[in-house]
Amino acid sequence: MKTYYFLSGIARSGSTLLGSILNQNPDFYVSPTSPLLDLYCLTEESLHKLNNQYTFDLNAISPNIHKSLHTSYYSNIDKQFIFDKHRGWPRNINTIKQIITPNPKVICTYRPIAENIVSFLKLVNNDPDNFVDRDLKKNYIPINTKNRAMWIWNNYSSDPFYSMVHGLQHNRKHIHVVNYHDLIKDPQEQLGQIYNFLDLNFFNQHTFDNINNTCAENDSNWGMKDLHTLRPNLAKTSDDPIEILGEELFEHFYKIDLQLSTLI
Repeated sequence: MKTYYFLSGIARSGSTLLGSILNQNPDFYVSPTSPLLDLYCLTEESLHKLNNQYTFDLNAISPNIHKSLHTSYYSNIDKQFIFDKHRGWPRNINTIKQIITPNPKVICTYRPIAENIVSFLKLVNNDPDNFVDRDLKKNYIPINTKNRAMWIWNNYSSDPFYSMVHGLQHNRKHIHVVNYHDLIKDPQEQLGQIYNFLDLNFFNQHTFDNINNTCAENDSNWGMKDLHTLRPNLAKTSDDPIEILGEELFEHFYKIDLQLSTLI
């Protein structure tokens, strides 16, 4: 019987790295970004629409269909422990309780917002056809650091951020937060805490050199080159966010970040 866990967190905060390390355990399968949560939402929406046209017991049928989605979706994965990755899981822990398991365990990666934005900006500068500049041009917004940063925040990063805030406020015991810097500095310690959170015996063959990216995604679909590219070795390469963003913009993201950092 398969056990289901969940991986989430803010974009550019190490979820691809952590997932690839966890995948070194032969009993684990950590997915790339998964459509499973979206399938639940679309299925529920469709059932309510159909209920207006057909005669069937919605309250009886809906739970049956929902409870079969995750088992069907992962029926081809021959692993004991499945980690489904989606940025929206922290906001939907009550849904997990109703459909998948009464005791959800969600691992969330975290990195200060300003650093996340700067990490995005580095990718933007290396990709002339990035989605950020395309969107800014389409909306007749001048291309500069501030507009790029705010567009990334408003249209890409804020939703997973507030998903984490909601999860920590309402279902704290079901969430384990992994700080990106702690993962880089002492991955063995962070993995130990994760295994404790999952109530699993520690797998002592994790390695942190020449890490294979087993959670890679088709970045062309996301509109940004190297969005999920993984360095083979653990190393912090972050630029100073104040230097890149300026003090005013850095302070703006710092104040927002307090909503989350005080909950961790």
